[in-house]
Amino acid sequence: MAHPLASATPLVHPRRSTVFVGLVVAVGVLVLGHSIAGLWQAPNPVGWIALGVLAIVAASFALKIPGLPVYLSISDTFFITSVLVFGPAPATITIAADSLVMSCRRRNSPRQVLFNATSNAIALWSGAQAYYALSDVGPLSGTSWTPDATTMLPLACLATVYFGLNSGLLALVVGLSKGSSPVRVWREHFAIISLNYFAAASASFFLIVLVRAVGLLGIVAVLPLIFVCYLAMRSRLGRLDDAQRHVAKINQLYLSTIGALSSAIEAKDGVTSDHIHRVRAYALGLAKALNVTDSATLDAIEAAALLHDTGKLAIPEHILNKPGQLNEHEFETMKSHVDVGADILSSIDFPYPVVPIVRAHHENWDGSGYPNGLRGEEIPLGARILSVVDCFDALTSDRPYRPALSDADALAIIQKERGAKFDPSVVDKFMQVQREIAPIATPSLLLGHAVQRIRGTTGSSPTEPAIAAADAVARQAEELLAFVSLARIATQTPTVGDIGALAWGHIRHIAPGSSLAIFIHDAKKNSMVAHYTAGPAAAELAGLAIAVGQRVTGWVAANWRSAVNADARIDLHGQASERARVAMAIPLVGDGTTVGVMTLYRSEPFSLDQSRMLEMIAPHLTTALIAALGMPTQSSVPPPPPRPRKSGLRIVARR
Repeated sequence: MAHPLASATPLVHPRRSTVFVGLVVAVGVLVLGHSIAGLWQAPNPVGWIALGVLAIVAASFALKIPGLPVYLSISDTFFITSVLVFGPAPATITIAADSLVMSCRRRNSPRQVLFNATSNAIALWSGAQAYYALSDVGPLSGTSWTPDATTMLPLACLATVYFGLNSGLLALVVGLSKGSSPVRVWREHFAIISLNYFAAASASFFLIVLVRAVGLLGIVAVLPLIFVCYLAMRSRLGRLDDAQRHVAKINQLYLSTIGALSSAIEAKDGVTSDHIHRVRAYALGLAKALNVTDSATLDAIEAAALLHDTGKLAIPEHILNKPGQLNEHEFETMKSHVDVGADILSSIDFPYPVVPIVRAHHENWDGSGYPNGLRGEEIPLGARILSVVDCFDALTSDRPYRPALSDADALAIIQKERGAKFDPSVVDKFMQVQREIAPIATPSLLLGHAVQRIRGTTGSSPTEPAIAAADAVARQAEELLAFVSLARIATQTPTVGDIGALAWGHIRHIAPGSSLAIFIHDAKKNSMVAHYTAGPAAAELAGLAIAVGQRVTGWVAANWRSAVNADARIDLHGQASERARVAMAIPLVGDGTTVGVMTLYRSEPFSLDQSRMLEMIAPHLTTALIAALGMPTQSSVPPPPPRPRKSGLRIVARR
């Protein structure tokens, strides 16, 4: 039932792979030559050819294992049956032909076609030899003997040798292709399919018994069982594939979110917004050049490259952007960003070791670094890689206190520090591959604008130092809150407050001077309750409850239509302050579920562009809230009427 076939995968070690594939093909050719020579002794050629055709047809329904260039099919039952009935030679020729057909259908390269055909032939031929070495009988065709209990041990040996060689050769070639350990590949992806080989041997045994007892009708009786097994395996692999796609999508979203927040942090340091993205690309490229292939390690290096300067949130801007050398006190303050950043990131339950890399990225090879004075290989490899590429990109970037250096000058400085600050082997490899792994930065246009706004507001005014200091503290508090919220979301325990904090970081820039209330539907009271508030009027809005269908927010919840520039006094019991004179309410509806309403209040009307941008945010906010609240797929809020009720509110159609 399991017939894996290797498919196209870029080779990390082409020389090793070429030697290995060549050896397998050479041995396979000898096996096939021996089998062709033995065909004249095989009984009943019509029978084994018909069984071979049936096996090839069954192989057409092969299933791909998610995440691996390997396929499974139900044809092994027929190959093992051919071994027992007609001997090793016909079965070996048949499985080689099947592999050729399947490889050509998938448009594999000639090299892969040869490997597939010969490796499978070697595996089945070896299993057949083991079977006949332990069995006292020959091929069953032309005899009246029926398999019995004495056949079970030789048959189990056949399945074991066949599976061991088939999966072992494939694990080796996949390991070479992906640059990973063949033992790990086999353990993670092939060990579980051993059951399919033994199930195929068992099905073959019963197929032969049935054919002996009732004739060819036995094949008809067994085929439905085989088909059911095929359907079960297809369902299982389909769910596994969906799960892997979901994990990949979430991981990409997670890294994108980290990247966007990290760009905001870097803006405070006065560097270009794509600095961290260049460092990420350099770090990953250098890690792969150093033959780092473990996916968890690569993910850790990528996340650490994005987040290594998180601790700069705690460093005053006059130190970060000082146009000159730092004094002793200022340098001690600057050094604290390493531990602060590592401590912030410790609240996030990363599935890979990010925090040790961040905490050690300013350690030096000779032990002169900080914060812990680690030396040599005591420093995590990811930190040694990060320190080299971060230094190089910093040297080749414009900073407030100096212009950018050329690549050659920067490399000369790094070479000078080889063996002192930097790991010699990491420096040597970086010198070799720097041009090859140099990234092409393409930051998001919207992200670039946002970073420019952050950078434009982070500088202190010499005439208003107290105001600037207060603003800096407020910004740092908001940024830290955003990271705490990100930590909870990353550990799959977000709250409405976490999601609101992240959303507010964007909304307050889109509609300055606004106050935000995120209302969630209370099914028991059939009302909308403010679960998150922010902005100048946050205290007035906290805990506000509005019945569904009433006032501005309740009307929006009932009708699933936005209201723009409505009278805020309608929501606030006629007591709107100067900070909340107009209101804009947007329904948060997803998959037929009324999640809540996002309502903004401020003193001046909202523009059309602002309403459009906020309505674009609403679907994403809805998705996050549904996940946080664990809401059912249906809401108790009734669907909106076919036509909107008459109202003095200005209605904006949902997008």
